Amino acid sequence: MKATVIGFLGAVFIGLGAWAGIDSASFAATLADFGPENDHLVHDFGAASAAMGAGLLVAVPRVAWRTPVLLVAMLWNGLHAVSHAVDLGDAASRTVGVAELALLIGTTALLGVLALPSKETE
Repeated sequence: MKATVIGFLGAVFIGLGAWAGIDSASFAATLADFGPENDHLVHDFGAASAAMGAGLLVAVPRVAWRTPVLLVAMLWNGLHAVSHAVDLGDAASRTVGVAELALLIGTTALLGVLALPSKETE
């Protein structure tokens, strides 16, 4: 079960990274509308997100890698949540801004729970 959730999160991070890298204008208009569009910063997010996703996918079959990779992903996602909290007033849509912040906080908590050591050997 844990491996399935880690794999799912890895795929989501890679999907978000690919979207940001391939169509930064669409990504920015949909999820990252916090002022003037900056393709470079959207591409930077995409690279970081894809790297986190790849790390999570690599950790799926390597149980010993899970806790360290999950802790790094949790830290990155948590700092991303802080950024969204600080800039919440700059979101083009208050509803989208609050929803994104809630998803970031929830995902950070999930990554933290998943990072707890377990005896799972799948």
